[in-house]
Amino acid sequence: MVSDISKYKSHPNKKLSVHIEGVLNKVQKRTSLKIAEISAIFHDLGKINPHFQKKLNDQFTDNEYSKHSYLSVYSFLCFGKSNPKEFKDILKGDLSNLWSIVAIIAHHHGNLPNFNRGILNETLKRSLEKFILTKPYLPFSQFLNIEMEFLHEEFSQNENSNIFDVISFDNEKWKENALINFMQTQFAFAALIEADKRDAAELNNFYFDLKIENSVNELSASLSETFEKFKSETPLNKLRTEIRIEAVKGISEALKNDKRLFELTAPTGAGKTFTLLALAEEIQRQKGNYGIIYALPFLSITEQVQEIANKLLNDILPVSSKSQNERLEKLQKLYETEQTKENLKELLKEDFIQQTFDHPFIITTFVQLFETLVSNRNSTLLKLPNFKNRIILIDEIQALPPKLYIFFTAWLDEFCRLNNSFAVLSTATMPDFKIVNKGKMLNYINPKELFKNYKKPIKILEPEKFFSQDVFNRYQINIIKDNNFAINDLGKHVQEQEQSCLIVLNTIDDTKQLYEYLEELENCILLNTNFIPEDRSKKIETAKQHLDKNERIILISTQLIEAGVDIDFPIVYRDLCPLPSLIQSAGRCNRNKKRQFGQVWFFELIKESGKHSAELIYRNEGKQFLSFVRQEVKTTILEKDLFNIQKKFFNYISVNLTIGEYETKEGKMNMIECVNNAEFDTLGKFQLIPENKFGKQYQYYVRRDYNDNSYDELLDIMFNSIETNDYEKRKKNKIAINLKIKKMSNRILQVRVYNDKDAPNFENINKEYFNIRVLRDLEDYNFETGLNKKGFSVVPA
Repeated sequence: MVSDISKYKSHPNKKLSVHIEGVLNKVQKRTSLKIAEISAIFHDLGKINPHFQKKLNDQFTDNEYSKHSYLSVYSFLCFGKSNPKEFKDILKGDLSNLWSIVAIIAHHHGNLPNFNRGILNETLKRSLEKFILTKPYLPFSQFLNIEMEFLHEEFSQNENSNIFDVISFDNEKWKENALINFMQTQFAFAALIEADKRDAAELNNFYFDLKIENSVNELSASLSETFEKFKSETPLNKLRTEIRIEAVKGISEALKNDKRLFELTAPTGAGKTFTLLALAEEIQRQKGNYGIIYALPFLSITEQVQEIANKLLNDILPVSSKSQNERLEKLQKLYETEQTKENLKELLKEDFIQQTFDHPFIITTFVQLFETLVSNRNSTLLKLPNFKNRIILIDEIQALPPKLYIFFTAWLDEFCRLNNSFAVLSTATMPDFKIVNKGKMLNYINPKELFKNYKKPIKILEPEKFFSQDVFNRYQINIIKDNNFAINDLGKHVQEQEQSCLIVLNTIDDTKQLYEYLEELENCILLNTNFIPEDRSKKIETAKQHLDKNERIILISTQLIEAGVDIDFPIVYRDLCPLPSLIQSAGRCNRNKKRQFGQVWFFELIKESGKHSAELIYRNEGKQFLSFVRQEVKTTILEKDLFNIQKKFFNYISVNLTIGEYETKEGKMNMIECVNNAEFDTLGKFQLIPENKFGKQYQYYVRRDYNDNSYDELLDIMFNSIETNDYEKRKKNKIAINLKIKKMSNRILQVRVYNDKDAPNFENINKEYFNIRVLRDLEDYNFETGLNKKGFSVVPA
C-alpha cells in the first residue's frame, strides 16, 4: 500500500499527478470540449491500482489485477454518484456526454467501440468487479482533491461495486444530435490519446507552433514572386491569371460572411494548384496563421504538388505510403552512428510530428484524409487534432466514389464549423453537392436528418465563362460507331495516326493486348499498375521527352494517367467510361492549346467473349453511369459543350444514388446509419479502396537483381526489434522499419486479385512480413511489360 498519495506514478519515472496535469494542459490546447477535459482528468486515475504500481516497479505477478482503464471509468462513476450536482454540470443534462466520457476513458489505449453493442466489454467489466470486491486501497478522491486540486465531496469506492449499472445506451437519445455527438466524441478521444502519448514521451513543444508564422510569411512572399513571373501574354496564361484573381476575390468576399466550405471549378490545365495555394494564402491573410493540408487522390499527383511546394517553401511534410522524410532519415542515420539519449529523443520527436500531422504544410492522400475523418482507430486518430485550425485543400474531389460526394462534403462542412477550419474542393468536373429530397426515406439513413446544418459549398468562381473560352475549347470528342470494335480494330485505328497518341483502356489485360499488337511501332510504351512506381515515373517522363521533341510516341495506359498528370497529347483514345473519367482523360489532349483542336476518340471495346470491356469494371451503379454517357455522348462534341453535360450527370447522381452507402469486407454499410447508431467501430472499418470491390491487394518487392538484399535488411531490423525489451529502442527500430519500407516503395508492386491462387509466386512461401512479399522469379517482371502474370486482368488499374 502506498500511504503518500503524491508518490503514485503513471510511468516509471513520472508522477501520476504530473502526467495527468500535462495531459490535461495538452488536451485543453486542442479543444474546449468538457468531455475531453474530464476524460483527461480521469483517464489514468486507475493507475492508483496498487498492482499497477507494483508492475511499474517490476514486482507484478500474473494473477494480480493490474489494469487501469476500466478502473479509471469506475473512479469517474464513483465521483458522479457522490457529487450529483457537479456530475450534472459536467454532463450538461445530456446522457450522450456520459457515454462519450466512459468510452474515451475505457478505450484510450484501444479503439472507440460501437456504443449500441455495449460501450464496455463485459468480460473486462466482470474482472474489474471481482477486483473491487477485494476492497483494495484506492484513494481516488483524496488524490483528486489534494494532488489535482479537483475539489469535490469525497467518495468511497468500496460501496459502489455495481456502479456500472448506470451506463445504459439509448439509441434514440443519441440520434437527437447524432452528428455532433459522434464528431465531438471522436475529436475528444483523438485529443486525449495524442496528448497522452505526447506527454508520456516528454514532447512538450509543438512543431506547428514553432514554424507556422515563418511558413505563412514564406508562402505569401514566394507566391507573390512566382506570380510576377507568370505575367506572360499568352492567352492561356492570361486566363490562368484571371481565374486565380477572380477565385481569390470570390473567397475573400465569402470569408467576410463567415463561410468555411468552398468549391473551385476550373478547366483542366487552368493552374488549379497555384490557385488553391493562392486561396489558402488569402484565408491566412484574413483569418490568421492556419496550417495547410493539401490532399490528392493519387500518389503520382502528390509528387507533382510536392515538387511545386518545394519551390515555394523550405519546410513541407509529405505524408503517404511512399513519401520520404529527409529530416527523419538524417536523424535515423545520426542515431545509428551516435546512440545518445538526446539523438534518440530527436528521432522519436520527428516521428511523432509525422504521425500526428504536427506541421504547418502537409501534402497527403485521400486515404489519409478521409479515412481519418471517420476513423475510430487509435493510431489513425492521432492526426485528427491537427485537422483543427487548418485549411484543407482537396484537389480532384471527383475521384471519390460518387456515393460519398455529398457525405464527405457535408461531413467537412460540419467538421470545419466545429473545429475552426476551412476547406476548398477543386476539380474540373465538380459534383453537385445538393442533397435532393427523395420523398419518403427512413430517418436513420436520411442525410437531411443527419446533416441538419449543411449548406452547399460556396462557389468562388463562375466556371461557365471560362469553360466557354476558346483557349479552353481544346479538343473534340469523336465517336467510333462500331458494335464489334475489338483490340485489333483499335490497333489499326491507332496505326493510321501520324501524330502521338495516348490510349486509355479500362483493364490491365486490355492494355497488354493492345501493346502486343502495336509493340513493333517505334516508341510504343505500356503503362499500368502492373509496373513498379519507379518504372511508371520513368515511362511518363520518357513520353514527355518525346512529346517535347515533337517525336511520335504511343502511350497505352489504364486510367492511372487520367487525373492530374501534366501531359499533352494531340490525340487521345478512351474506352467507354463514366463521364468524369472521359473528361479527365480528354484533359490530356491538347492540354496547352498547341493546336486548334486535338482529337479524342471514344469507343466501346469488345472482348473476345463478346462482352463490353467497360461493363466488366463498371458494375452496379457504374452501369447506370455508362448508360448516361452512351445517351449524352453519341455525336461529335467539343470540349466547351461538356460543361452542361457534366452538370446534368452530377444531378443524375444526386437523384439516383444512396448517399453514404459503401462496400466493406463484411458487405454493404450505410455511413449515415453508422453515425446515427454510434457505430464507431463499424464506420472505422471504412476503406477508400475496399478489397471486396477491387480485389485483395498483395505487395511484391521487385528486386533490381538477385543480389538485391533490401528485404533481408528489413528483416534484420525487425528481428533486432524483437530481441530488445527497451521501449524506446523498439520504437526506434519501428521508425527504421518504416523508413526502409519507404525507401523500397518505388520498387514495391501492388497487385489486386479476386482469387488468391492467381497471385504471383513469391519467395519464402511461409514467411511474409509487413504485408510485403518478394517476387521470386525476376523473369516474371520487366521494364517493357511489367508483371507477366495473368489472372487479375479485370481488376481496375
